[in-house]
Amino acid sequence: MSMFQSDQDPSDKGASSPSVPDSGRAVISRKLRELYDAVQDEGIPDKFLDLLEKLDEAEANAKASRG
Repeated sequence: MSMFQSDQDPSDKGASSPSVPDSGRAVISRKLRELYDAVQDEGIPDKFLDLLEKLDEAEANAKASRG
């Protein structure tokens, strides 16, 4: 079984999908927001910025050679 497959019997048509209580949704929402904020505060690594700069240069050179 794939990790994305349900362990429920697909022939069980009377089963409803699992539900999350409102208190659980609030916790999940808060945790996701904390994770998003932490990732957003990390900044962009210098290596990645260098790669982006090289890409910009390559695109500019390609446009200049075409026109």
